[in-house]
Amino acid sequence: MEKTKVFVLYTGGTIGMAPKHSTENDSPLVPQSWEQLQQYMPSIHPDGYFSKVRNIEFEYESFTELLDSSQLDITHWVQMAEAIESRYDDFDGFIIIHGTDTMAYTASGLSFIFQNLAKPVVLTGSQLPISHSRTDAIMNFSNAIHIAGAKAFGLQPIKEVTVCFNDTLLRGNRCTKASTNVFEGFVSPDYPPLAELEESIKIKTRNLLPEASGAFSINTKLNPNVIVLTLFPGFKVSHLQKLIDDDEIDGLIIKTYGSGNAPCTAEFIDCLQQAKRQGTTILFTTQSLQGGVKLGKYAASDVFRPIGVISGGDLTNEAALAKMMWVLGQNLQTKEVEIQLQSDLRGEVSS
Repeated sequence: MEKTKVFVLYTGGTIGMAPKHSTENDSPLVPQSWEQLQQYMPSIHPDGYFSKVRNIEFEYESFTELLDSSQLDITHWVQMAEAIESRYDDFDGFIIIHGTDTMAYTASGLSFIFQNLAKPVVLTGSQLPISHSRTDAIMNFSNAIHIAGAKAFGLQPIKEVTVCFNDTLLRGNRCTKASTNVFEGFVSPDYPPLAELEESIKIKTRNLLPEASGAFSINTKLNPNVIVLTLFPGFKVSHLQKLIDDDEIDGLIIKTYGSGNAPCTAEFIDCLQQAKRQGTTILFTTQSLQGGVKLGKYAASDVFRPIGVISGGDLTNEAALAKMMWVLGQNLQTKEVEIQLQSDLRGEVSS
């Protein structure tokens, strides 16, 4: 059997956590080392199933400081991308072990950073630590190995950034964290799974991205001057006005009601118009879990089209943020920014 090489990057997260004080039942969870994790997964050892039976060679690397994913920022996206870029030619697939809180953000960010990706990049983690008697960590990681090391199992390689969780493979920029306590931690509200990993692995070929053309590279130019604002009954426009007056916002994502509805007050409209005059890109997304923004469907959204507000369609909020940061990071002209934000770049939005 031909050797398959898989690179595993361990960033932290619940999967490798244990109580800070083992004698205290309510002690907070803190990250443990990769060596401690490996004790619970004999199948990945050099003499284990994946190496001896499937001829998979693993290489492992850990962040110097293992992190709860709530502590990650976009510099860590760059660190992950660079780790994969430096090994891209030498490995068949890649696994990133990651905390669940910001996994969908990282998956979305990496999907834009990677250019012409032609190998599997799989993010996974768990809801319970690997040391827990009922952990979901071992199955999630094993499934991720099957996707990243597809060649060893006679499977079709899925050449995009994905999230592998609870026997389901989701497009990374289409998923969102849906639960803190059930094993089905992630859902993809507006796009079907890429694979189901039950007794047999069923890859949904029709749902995969087209084959990439061109040489692989990374583009890590990201603009962090983006604000996400959630509308709510009683929202005070004056709070947004203070941010606009500071004139330091390059991108404004507004999580609207339903299909793009928002207060039609003169104060709110004037605030958005000022933001546009100052060069701020404004994107409307929806607070609804399913469906998307369609400006003009109701009068409560139609008034924002003349201002130059962009419709986010059915972008998840994680993908909207990552896409906005990446597109603005490319230093494009205003019209091209608008085109890019409304285009399907990585399978992140329905056309």
